[in-house]
Order: sequence, then structure tokens, then C-alpha cells
Amino acid sequence: MPASHSQKRRCDSTASSDTEDVSEVAPAQSQPKPAGKRHKGNLAATASSSSVHTPSAATASDTEGAAGSDVDGPVAAVAERVHAASQGNAITKPSAKRAVFLSKRPGMTPEQILAELKTKWRSSVYKHFEEPKIIQGPNGVIIHRFVCRKNPSKHIDRVDYEESTGNLTRHRSLCEPDDIPEVAMITAYARGTAYSPARVRYLLAMWCARRHRPFTIVDDPEFQELLCMLYAKVELPSRVTLSRDVQMITLDGKIRVIAFLSSLPGKIHICVDGWTSPNVLSFLGVTAHWHRDGAIEHIILDFIRLTNGHTGKYLAEKLVECLTEYGIQKKVLAVTLDNADNNTTMLKEMHSLVKELRGPKARVRCFGHVLNLVVKAIMSMFMRKPKTKGDAGVQADANEDPDLAALDDPEDVDEDDLEAEQEADQAREDADDALLDDMAINNVDVALTPEKIKEGRLAVEKVTKLSKKVWNSPAVRAALATLTHEVPDINSEVLVRSVATRWNTVAAVIERALELQEVLSDLCDMAQFNKPRGVRLRRFILIEEDWTLLDQLHRLLDPFVYSTNEISHSSRGLVHEVIPFMDLLTEHVDEFIADETLHPAVRGAAKRGRAILDKYYTLTDTTTVYRIAMMLHPRYKTQYFKDQSWPDEWITEAREIIEEEWTSNYKPKEDAPAAAEIPIAPVPASRSGPGRRSAAASANTRKRFAAIGSAAKGGRADALKIYLEEPPSDTVSDPLKYWDLVLKSTPESSGQHALAQMAIDFLSAPATSTDAERAFSRGRLTVSRLRHSLADESVRANTVLGSWARIADLLPEADLIEVVRQHSAGKKRAADVEQPAPNGAKAGDDVIVLN
Repeated sequence: MPASHSQKRRCDSTASSDTEDVSEVAPAQSQPKPAGKRHKGNLAATASSSSVHTPSAATASDTEGAAGSDVDGPVAAVAERVHAASQGNAITKPSAKRAVFLSKRPGMTPEQILAELKTKWRSSVYKHFEEPKIIQGPNGVIIHRFVCRKNPSKHIDRVDYEESTGNLTRHRSLCEPDDIPEVAMITAYARGTAYSPARVRYLLAMWCARRHRPFTIVDDPEFQELLCMLYAKVELPSRVTLSRDVQMITLDGKIRVIAFLSSLPGKIHICVDGWTSPNVLSFLGVTAHWHRDGAIEHIILDFIRLTNGHTGKYLAEKLVECLTEYGIQKKVLAVTLDNADNNTTMLKEMHSLVKELRGPKARVRCFGHVLNLVVKAIMSMFMRKPKTKGDAGVQADANEDPDLAALDDPEDVDEDDLEAEQEADQAREDADDALLDDMAINNVDVALTPEKIKEGRLAVEKVTKLSKKVWNSPAVRAALATLTHEVPDINSEVLVRSVATRWNTVAAVIERALELQEVLSDLCDMAQFNKPRGVRLRRFILIEEDWTLLDQLHRLLDPFVYSTNEISHSSRGLVHEVIPFMDLLTEHVDEFIADETLHPAVRGAAKRGRAILDKYYTLTDTTTVYRIAMMLHPRYKTQYFKDQSWPDEWITEAREIIEEEWTSNYKPKEDAPAAAEIPIAPVPASRSGPGRRSAAASANTRKRFAAIGSAAKGGRADALKIYLEEPPSDTVSDPLKYWDLVLKSTPESSGQHALAQMAIDFLSAPATSTDAERAFSRGRLTVSRLRHSLADESVRANTVLGSWARIADLLPEADLIEVVRQHSAGKKRAADVEQPAPNGAKAGDDVIVLN
């Protein structure tokens, strides 16, 4: 029962005793209830106006608690009280209460009744007592006896039909005084709990690795005081020891990771990306991805320290060295990378070092990076080149348009933009810019004039710069919030902040501005925000044509933002989705290009996006992974290519690619006879009749099912050929779960089992290197602005250990605690054996049981 109910009963109670009163109480006379009054007021009015003895409020409340303990508690309780009042009676006699109580539990034994009641007990007071005992009372009354855990000689009796916790609570208050809560808490904590110095060190190490805590946290006096309050003899490691513990656990964990990866039956995929930490250490982040039980799992495999120039050959040597250390150099299938030029060279070098690594044929280009490039191409129509902040301040172009220049302020380059530029991969940004320039995408078919381009840039820059002004000024934000409260249909109070190097934020800025369109003009026109040395918001007022253009641009960008969010999810962004995504987005931009009612700048931007989509759609032909994965999706097979009007020769080529992969790497050996060669008992032809025809039919039936059985056992019936010739299955939405079921339900030697393994290997390839980039986010949290002194080994150990710990069965806690314990014992164990440990603990044992 909720504690608030028991508190109410204690406050309203007028009499109580250690044993609940089982004597009968005279019923109260029925009194008319004043309109508009609630239960408590009615009881007071009845008591004051009646000379007849009234039952205590505690008794009434107890009845409510018993009746209201069902699912619809309060409603049922009120209904029962109303029903009793309508009958002119009150359930106040103990015998009547028990009769009602038992009528709801016909045929139940006292033990069953107690078990039912216990499921409804919610008060923490019951924890102070042992399991209640059933005592037979006078006149057939059943009593529940609650024996105190702390003082077993004391107990509280309560009849079974009562649920008041008043007496139980009073006893607990006397038994555990409230004036020393620390004693109560530590007693409750210590009961059944063991202190282990090794586990303390293990938990501290995992805390720092998983939650990005600094090692110096163990030097904080408050933290030390907190642990000492829990156990006065707690042993805390120094920050140096804590750092060593993290590296020691990482070293032992690596052995377990190696064993785990070697036990995986299928292929492993890796994502690779480069990063320079805030303390100017250069790393190559590697994440490993695999399929298990119908789901995708991944970890940060390693942070590879780079000391030389990032040439393709050097990167290949370091990556192959890492894969060899983990024993997966021959198990890796797809390698997901961004579009940097040296990645192609790296993959070729890796293939020359390990033939099982397939090189560019198994490359997956990060689709998130492709989408980012498309958005960059679209927004290049509307954005000037971002300003940089150097020693001479903000650099400006002397030839730029005065209307655009009027929107600029010296403080426009804020810390967020600078931080984003530092976090961005400058080499990648430069390569992207060069790609956009080299493709000459400015020469589009849509007729564009400088005036139309200027209109587009003015509209976009007004809204992006206004968003920064709002974010950077508390007064402007407060005024905007006030305006939004006056419009009932607006649910937001502030604009989204735009970051120059994060292109998807522009779409969010425009979307929020469209939502706040009704109040932004009023905000910009306020006198207090248009003083000469103020924010001068009036220059950012958008006219009707600006809003129309922004709405069109938002509709153009929205599918790309949605696709980015979908594909960036670790468990959803898989390689078989890339081509369908690109087909949908191509159709989307084509509609914008053809729509002559749109602003020319928007149509031109759509054409630029189409050019990038075409480039990377073509590059999917340079690898086998995309097409094989799509054909192994039961919903697609080759039908998807036909629906998209692929030429016959393209479909034939895709079919040849998957057949070559199947034959070379997955198809079982033909160690069973073909279905047609399975001998069937001959049927004599000299005799005829219904019996002979029936025998012939039975033989044909056996032959058909023999063919199925032969295929299931890995015979010459080609599982891939059978699969591709069957029609697609529209009911399969998750191909990995589908093939996982096939894998677990077929013999290992069968063709279907081999085909299922092949399908899982290809369908589990990640479409983006987002997880590698997230690894760098973990690295940034580890190497914060206040932790620039971390060595490369500490950065690596903290980052990978935190990732490994996410897989539940990868790093067993008990095993790692034992590693810490053995390491901490060392030479100290021999000395500990000679002297008995205090408190009766076994000498040399680092576990001390609290008494």
C-alpha cells in the first residue's frame, strides 16, 4: 500500500494498540451528506452532529485500503462506499468486514490469502520484519504475526482482513531511531554485502574508462570521504595506479576480444577513419562489426597511433598490423571508408599484404559522407565561403555584394564555428571542396542569373545569421519567447543555432524559422534591438519572397536530413539500403529540377545535388558488396533492378558477380548425389490397374520430396539458383533475422545453410563509418581541454575499454576482478600469509566481509 495512504491513516487515527482491536464497534447512524463535500469533511460533520459512537477514521481508512487494493483501487473503494451508503448500512463491525473480505476470496486457504495480500504490499516497513506467520485466533479469526528482524523477541499481530501499517511503522520507529540515519543506511547496505579492494579498483577503472572520468578523481577529498563513510578501511588506488589498472584490464581484455572474434562463424567488417586528438596525437580509429543472433554488434577495435605521413602505403601497413594482432586479417570482408584519395591506395596495399583482404572490390564508401557532400553541393548555391579568423581578424572579400556584406559583423565567427572547424577533418574538407570545384557543377541547365543567386543567398544568410544573434543574446531570446507565448500554435521558443561546418544544421535552422515565421518580423522590428551599436535585427527581416524560397529549400533538404539520421544508426545503416536510398533521392531532386514554379536558385541547387548523386551511384559498380547484398535481400533479389529499369546487361553482370562469389567462397562441395540420381524403386510396366497407378504416383511423390531432402543436405541442387528463381518475398522486412532463422534451422552441410551464412556476411556490412567517427567523439571526451597531458597509451586504453565493456559477455567482471586481485597481490601475498589478517579474515585474502 502506498506510504501516503498509511501516513493519512496515522494522522486520522484516534486510537491504536500493538494488537489490532478485534472487538465489535457500534455502527454509526447514517447522516445526510452535504453537497459538495468530500469524505473527510463528511466524517467530521457526522462526528460533530451525532451523539452515537463513531468508528475511528483509521478503521474506515483500513476498509478503504482493503477494498481499494485492486487494479482500479480508488474507484473500487468509492464505489463500495457509495453502495454501502445507498443501502443505509456501514461496514464497521469486524465480523462484517471479515465476511466481506472472505467473500472476495472464496475457497482460498489462509496461506493463499497471505500470498495474495503480500503481492499488494508496497510499504517499505515490511522489510523490517520477517515473513509473517499465520496464527489461529479466537472465533476462527486468522492473525498475521510480524516478527522483528532486529529484535526477534518482539512481534506485531494483525488480523488478516486489516492492512493498516500504523503499528508496524511505530514499532520500526522505536526500533530504528530517526536521529541517526547513517546507522540505518550502513546497516542496510552491509547486510549480505562484501567489500573487495580488487573490485573497488576494477570499478574505478571501468568508471573512468566508460564515463570519461579523469584519473585524478580519486584525489578529490569529497570522493574519498564518501567511500570512507561506506567503509572506513577502504583502500583507494592513486591516480597513477588507476591509470595502470585501466591499461592492465585493457591488455587482458584484448586477449578475450581476440578469442571472441576468432569464435565468430561469419565475416567481420571494419570501419576506418583518421583523427587528430586535441593534444596533437594522430590516430587511426578502427571499429569492428559482426552479426550475432539476428542483430549487429560492434566495438572500437583499436586506436592506432600514427607517427608518419598518412600515405596509403603507411596506413595499410599499420591497419594490417592491427588486424593481424587481433587475428582477423583473413576474416575481414567489407571495409567502410570515407572518400579520401589515399584510401584507394591503402586498400590496394592491404590486398598485396594479405590476399584474403579483397582491396577496392570490398570497399564501402561511407554513405553518410556522400549525403553530406550532396547537401554541401546544394547549399553551395546559397552560401558564401566561410570567413576565417586569423591574427588580422575576420578576413573579408573586397569585391563581395554590399547587401550581403551588410549582414556581416566582426563577431560573426563564434567559438562554436571555430570548435567545429577544429573537430572537422581538414584534409577531408579540402578534398570535398576540390571535388565540388572539379566537377564544374556551376554549369547547370537551369537558367540562373546573378540576381537570382543573390536572392537565394540573402534569404539563407538572413535566417542563419538571425539564429546566431538570437542564440548569443539572452535579451533577444527572452523577447522571442514572450512573442511565441502569445501565439497558441507555436510550440518553440528559440531558433536553432547554425554551425558553418555542420551542413545539416542549416535545414534545422530553416525549419524552425518557418515555424516561428509569424513572430520573427515583430522581433526584428523591436526598437530596443535596433540601436546603432546593438544587434540591429531589422536588417534580417525576411520578405514574403524570402519565406517562399526558404520553404522550397527546406522541402529539398528534408529527405537528405532524414536519410542521414536513418543511415547513421548502427543497427540500421546497412549496405543493402544504399542503392534504394540513392534511387529515392535521385527521383526527389529530379522533381525539383523539373518544377518550373520553383525559384531558379532552388532548381539549380537540386541540379548540383543530382551531379553528386550520379557520381557516387556510378562508383557503387566498382565494388561487389552493394549488388550482392541487395540480391540476398529476400524482398529485392533481381526484381528491384528490373523495377528500376536497369539494362539487361547490368542485371546479367550482377547475377554473374553473386554466382562467382557463391561458387568460389560459400557453395558446399558436391558430396551428396543429385536429386535426379537418387534411385527410385521401379514400377513394373506389364501390369496395369488402379493399384499400379497408385504405386507410380507414390513413387513420383517420393521422388519430388527426395529432391527437397537432397537440396537440404547439400546435394547438387544449387541453393543460390533456387533462391534467385523464386519470386521475392514482400513480407520480409528484416533480412538479417530472416537469414538468421534459416541459418539456425538448416544442417551445417546444406546449401541453404551456406547461402544463409553468405547472406548474413554481406547484409551485415555497415553503410557508414559513423561508428568510427563516434569513436573519436569518445576520444574527445577522454582527451578534454583539461586532460591534454594524457599519453597515447592512456587515450587508447580508455577509449577501447569503454567500448568493449558494452558487449555483456565480452569482459566478464569476475574474471577481470581476479586479474586485478592477482596483480595487486604480487610479492605482498607471502608477507600477508605470515601475519593473520584482522577481523578473522583469511590471510592473503583481499575480501573482507562487513560484520
